[in-house]
Amino acid sequence: MNKMVKLLSSTVIVSTLVVGSSSAYITSNSQDVQAQSEQVQKWGHGEGGASLSAANMESDTELEAETPWYKYEGYTTYDPSFTQDYNFVRALKYDNVTMNGYKVDPEADSKVKYNETVYDTTVAFNKDDEAVQTTFFTKPDSVSKETFKDAHSSNQIIEEGKLGNDDGTFVEYKTNKGSYTAFFDHNDKLMEMTISQ
Repeated sequence: MNKMVKLLSSTVIVSTLVVGSSSAYITSNSQDVQAQSEQVQKWGHGEGGASLSAANMESDTELEAETPWYKYEGYTTYDPSFTQDYNFVRALKYDNVTMNGYKVDPEADSKVKYNETVYDTTVAFNKDDEAVQTTFFTKPDSVSKETFKDAHSSNQIIEEGKLGNDDGTFVEYKTNKGSYTAFFDHNDKLMEMTISQ
């Protein structure tokens, strides 16, 4: 009799767990996914990679790699992980990063005429309305200088030094036609990045 009671109570507990998790799954598919989608739009989302295209129309097996790219939309201060994303680092090298809809043109006239702010990204434009520089803040106290430099080790450092008034340090990297600079606070934590010609 005791064995039968234990078996029935075990079956009830297992059934409750299965039904409970199934119910939570159904709930998460409606409201949670919508909330997550809204957070992505508000806080930011990056994606990137290298597209592939057919090099020879007669053969699908021969593929040619295209230029690496990365697009970020939203507030850059929400999630610092994109600054170490492999696709972001490669796209920086190839001058093919789009921040909140704007990509720096490394061949445009570099004289800045005006600035525009989108989310927490400032874009500098020349007289021909071409983006010549983007500057964005990163999540405070989250990425160490060592971690950042390790993630960007495939790109060449042009210059490294201290900021004025002992406000921190910077590391400038070479791209194919321009550069980007990472700024670190006095505790060697990433605080800002600038992509320029």
